[in-house]
Amino acid sequence: MTEEKKIKIGKICNHINTVLFILFFINVCVIPIMNKMFFMISTPIIVILFSVSCIVSHVLLKDYKPE
Repeated sequence: MTEEKKIKIGKICNHINTVLFILFFINVCVIPIMNKMFFMISTPIIVILFSVSCIVSHVLLKDYKPE
């Protein structure tokens, strides 16, 4: 994989991380009005996706130095 492609995928993962963090924040803040089963399923899924995306982003962008 070329460096350009790694940087592009890493930046996309960073955007995905931002969206997943916002979803997690919304999911946690609206728990009183949400279905308990939906909360119990969606929270671990969001956390796992966020973790995987963070790791991939970190690995792909570890040598990236913006100009």
